[in-house]
Amino acid sequence: MSSKFNNAGESPGFMLWQVTNIWQRAMRKALEPFELTHPQFVLLFSCKWLNEQNVQSGISQVQLAQHVKMDINVTSQVLRTLEKKGYIERRPHPKDSRANIISVTMTGDELASRAVQAVEAEDRAFFSGLGDEVGHLNKLLQQLSHL
Repeated sequence: MSSKFNNAGESPGFMLWQVTNIWQRAMRKALEPFELTHPQFVLLFSCKWLNEQNVQSGISQVQLAQHVKMDINVTSQVLRTLEKKGYIERRPHPKDSRANIISVTMTGDELASRAVQAVEAEDRAFFSGLGDEVGHLNKLLQQLSHL
């Protein structure tokens, strides 16, 4: 055998892959009533949250992509879909002609506020088996994401 692991359960990458797939299925199910994909939800809610936290001139597409750690081209494609659905608006950045400011529409704000309840409920259910270890998991995930 060419693997250093005696079984798949010893490989952290493979275990992460399996858990990610199970969790993503749960997220798809939670978001189905809102007709949002998980990337759409993450960008929509993150835009809402970042704009609420930001007292400056708004959130740029690049800032949003950096926040969610998503490729800028994928971010652009997903934002285009959200814009077509009427959930976000893009307008020229007042200080940078190459950038856009992203804002959430009233419809998008209402949808994001309802969808986050379903997502967080599903997260609580999914991670409930870890009990008090959820905080430890978050610390480990933050290490891996280089925060």
